[in-house]
Amino acid sequence: MNRKTEAALLRISALRKRWVLTLLTFGGFLWAMNILLAGGWSAAVRWSWTIAAATFCLYVLAVLWKALPYNYRLEDGDFLPYFGSGNLVSLLRGWFLAALAGFLIAPRADGILAWLPGILYILNGIADLLDGYLARRAHQVTAMGERLDMSLDGFGVLFASLLLYRYGKLPVWILLVGIARFLFLLVAKLREMRGKPIYELPPSVLRRALAGVQMGFLGGALLPVFMPPATVWAGAFFSFPFLLHFGRDLLWMAGICQNSMALGLHPRFARLARLGKHLSLKWLPLALRLTLGIVVGKQLWGWLNAPPSFLSAWTPLGSAQTQYDLMLVFYTIGWVSVVLGLVGRGGAALLLIGVGLQQGILPVGWAGFITLASAWLVLFLGSGLVALWSPEEWLIHHRLGEGRNE
Repeated sequence: MNRKTEAALLRISALRKRWVLTLLTFGGFLWAMNILLAGGWSAAVRWSWTIAAATFCLYVLAVLWKALPYNYRLEDGDFLPYFGSGNLVSLLRGWFLAALAGFLIAPRADGILAWLPGILYILNGIADLLDGYLARRAHQVTAMGERLDMSLDGFGVLFASLLLYRYGKLPVWILLVGIARFLFLLVAKLREMRGKPIYELPPSVLRRALAGVQMGFLGGALLPVFMPPATVWAGAFFSFPFLLHFGRDLLWMAGICQNSMALGLHPRFARLARLGKHLSLKWLPLALRLTLGIVVGKQLWGWLNAPPSFLSAWTPLGSAQTQYDLMLVFYTIGWVSVVLGLVGRGGAALLLIGVGLQQGILPVGWAGFITLASAWLVLFLGSGLVALWSPEEWLIHHRLGEGRNE
C-alpha cells in the first residue's frame, strides 16, 4: 500500500468516526425531544413522533454515509478529513426536518407545543441560507456538501404543506407546492431514462424571489397566531404565482415551450415588453409605496388616537392586547420601511404579518385588503424608483457569501 492510498484511507476513517458521532448526536436529539414532548403528549403519541423523526434521521445518516468519499473541495480537489461548518449546519437542518416530520403523524399540538412546527421550519430556512454561506466563506465547498444539501432540499416545503393542509389552515392545492420539486425531479429522471434531452432553465428574475417568499409564508402560516381566512388569502397570493412559474419551468425543461419561446417577439412587441417591464419594476412599486403610505398611515393614526379596548380574551400570544401591541410594531416598522424604500421588500413582509395579526383581533376591512394586495406586489416587484437602500435586490440574484463581482 503506497502512502497516497494510506493517507486516503486515514481521511475516510476520520470521516467515518465523525459519522458515528453524528449518529450519537442524532440519538441524543431524539431522546431530548422525547422528554420535552412528555409535558404535553401521552407516551403513545410521543413515541409515534419519535419513530417518525428517527426515520428521517436514518435517511439523513444514510445520505451522509454514501457521500463521505466525496468530501473534497470543488475549487482544488483536496480531500477534507472533517465536515466543515457548512456541512455541520446542513446536518442541523436534518435535525429540524426530522422533528418536523414527527408532527406529520402526531395530533395537532396545543399550548406551547403548537409553536414548534413553525419555529422548526423557520430554523430550517435559516440553516438552509447559512450552510452554503459558511462553506463559501471558509473555502469548504465540497461535493459531499452539495449532495447532502440537495438531499434535504424540498422536504421542508413538503412537510410544511402537509401540516398546513392537515391543520385546516390551507386547502388541498397547497399540496401542489409541497410536491413541486419532487415532480420536477421525477419528470427529469423519466426523460433521462427515455434518452430525451433535459433543457437547462433560462435565467429568471422571479425564480429565487418566489421560492424565498413561499418559504417565508409557509413558516409564518405554521405559527398558531395566523388562522383562516388570513392564511387562505395569503396562501393564494403566494402560492399561485409560485405554481405558475413552476409550470413554466417544467414545460421548458421538458422542451414543450422551447419552439414558441425561441421564435422571439416582433420588434414592436419587444419594445412594448421592455416598456411594460420598466413600468412594472420601477414606477408601479413607487405608486404602491405611496398608496401604502396613505392607507397604512391613516390606519396607524386612527389606532394611536383611539386605541381599541379588549377583553381579557386568550390568543396564541397571550392576550388580545399583546397581539394588538405587536401588530402596531409590525405595521409601524413596515410602513416606514416601505415608504422610504429602506429594505422595501422586508417592510412589505412586515406589513403582511401585521395584517395577519390584525385579522385575529380586529376587522380587516377595505384598508386591510388594500394593504394586503399592495404589500404583496411590493414584496415580489421590489421598491422601484426613489428607494433609499435595497440590499435585498442583490440577494435575490446571488447566493449569500458570493462576492459582488462573482
